[in-house]
Amino acid sequence: MKHVKYIPSRGKSSGLMLMCAASAVGVAIGSIPDVALAGEVTPWVHQFFSPSLCGDTVFSIFVHTLLSSLIFLSAAFLSGTFVFGQPVGMALLIYRGIGIGVSVSSVYSAGGIKSLPVVAVLILPFALADLFIAAVAIREVVRSSNGLLRFMLYGEKRSSERSGFRLYCIKFTVLAFISFIISLAVPLMSYFCRGML
Repeated sequence: MKHVKYIPSRGKSSGLMLMCAASAVGVAIGSIPDVALAGEVTPWVHQFFSPSLCGDTVFSIFVHTLLSSLIFLSAAFLSGTFVFGQPVGMALLIYRGIGIGVSVSSVYSAGGIKSLPVVAVLILPFALADLFIAAVAIREVVRSSNGLLRFMLYGEKRSSERSGFRLYCIKFTVLAFISFIISLAVPLMSYFCRGML
């Protein structure tokens, strides 16, 4: 049991590939017509990735976009404080991908081929930036959970545990700030490109 790990913390490329695969699975699930149809009326499913699902005002788009990101980051943060946070983190990535798939599918089903500019300008940039933030967050979740698991199994002393948790909090604070900036950009872009919606 010396090598028990759910996701390799040292194999950066394999860990990144797992995260990309989890996100892609989520997008594929969200793109299934039945899932997309049911998900576009449920905020917990579409997660406000499409400005057209956020409301009619710039403020409404900002609030819904930011709230969606902060809820995800809060769930990721909490999962990293548990020993078995790795599978929860991967499930959160799949969940985030489902929101993207549902949002893109709902816009495409409403406008057909004419909706491609909306997807390319108003959804994909935000979605890709959000997935990057999500991947970084889950990477930290995996590292934290692996450290807790090693401590439980082998009693390894974690160097400067308080500073380690402080650094964990700082990283998530930075991710939340970046999410705030992105959430400001989304409604501004929607405002200037409102003719597409």
